Amino acid sequence: MTTWLDVVKGFALALASTLLFFLFGAAIPVAGFLLLPLVPQPVLALAVRQGKRAGLALSAVAVALVFILGGRELGLGYTQLALTAVLVLALSGRGWPIEWVVAGTAAVMLAILAGALYLAFGSISVAHEAMRTTLNENLAAALELYEKIGLSSQGVEILRERAPAIVDMVLRVMPALTFGAVVALVLINLFFLLRRFPERRSYWTVTSDLREWRAPELLVWCFIAAGFGLFLPGWAPVKVLALNLFLIVAVFYFFQGLSIIAYYFHHKHVPFFLRSLAYALIVFEQVFTLLVVGLGLFDLWSDFRGLKKKDLTPSQAA
Repeated sequence: MTTWLDVVKGFALALASTLLFFLFGAAIPVAGFLLLPLVPQPVLALAVRQGKRAGLALSAVAVALVFILGGRELGLGYTQLALTAVLVLALSGRGWPIEWVVAGTAAVMLAILAGALYLAFGSISVAHEAMRTTLNENLAAALELYEKIGLSSQGVEILRERAPAIVDMVLRVMPALTFGAVVALVLINLFFLLRRFPERRSYWTVTSDLREWRAPELLVWCFIAAGFGLFLPGWAPVKVLALNLFLIVAVFYFFQGLSIIAYYFHHKHVPFFLRSLAYALIVFEQVFTLLVVGLGLFDLWSDFRGLKKKDLTPSQAA
């Protein structure tokens, strides 16, 4: 039987964990890549153990503490991660496929961030210029760091010359980048939740095995339409919209391709070291990333895992 002391201890431990993940991730750049995606995990895990209300209460207390102790900048950063956890809690437990939970969370977060920028700056154009200034400053700081660590001066100069084009491209695809980042954040946390609480799998997703996940087939038409939109003459805003839609749909096919790779790694009993090496190449090497997207896309027709045969009745399979 769970006592009040157990409840308080569980809440305090979850609060300490989420704050430490965030503070260490924010303070140590290298650790941030590993720790910041885990900030929502204690919130979600507490919600599994003690209910959604406990998870929401933890988010509120943690946000307040970060604002009080860390200031406005850190508080806003933590709020974004806490909001992601809150949205996952709000959309889970409805018997939805995992793609609905993940895409719904990412779409709402994108809308919230766009609304927050509009309220903060008064117009999208002013927010756009503010982001351009921030990106230019960050890129300049990165180039200085490259010079200090001994990167070839020729390479630094090439990057400096291309800096305006790089910033312009990042600004154009910012919605897709934000959407993809939230999708990755949610999936990382769901992955750990499914590992830690396998008995609650049906609460988070109706997908029995994520290695057999497939993107909705209708997405291919969005992919094709967005691809055609990229080649429309003129109509710059339409091209930007098409580019972002193209990249957002590509995110789904990337994770479908990743599911295929995980499926074969599992069934072929590939050693952990080789799996880790393959996943690292996929994340850090663009060529492998694109190959995984292509694998997910062509799975629509090739059915690499034979899942469509599993869905057939015995008479249809015969």
